[in-house]
Amino acid sequence: MEMPDTIKVYCPYCKSVTLHKVKPYKKGKTRTLSRGQRHHEEKTKGYTSKIAGKVPVYKQAKRQVVVLECTVCHKKHYRTIGSRTKKTLQLEKTER
Repeated sequence: MEMPDTIKVYCPYCKSVTLHKVKPYKKGKTRTLSRGQRHHEEKTKGYTSKIAGKVPVYKQAKRQVVVLECTVCHKKHYRTIGSRTKKTLQLEKTER
């Protein structure tokens, strides 16, 4: 799936249509001291070859999420593109 690297969309912070930079969404680093992570570590302590917990169910395709950064106020917001798709997001350069 191809998308331009800059698009004109509505900015909820500026409350107007402005030019936005488009970047693919990336998952952040997991926090090792979060309660759920500590609970899982305690639960799996002592197991060497087994991993306790549910088997993850993998979806057939992912929803493509992009991060839109306003060029005026430099605030970021997210947008989901279409429905589930197997194609990965590719940004194409736009001449402006």
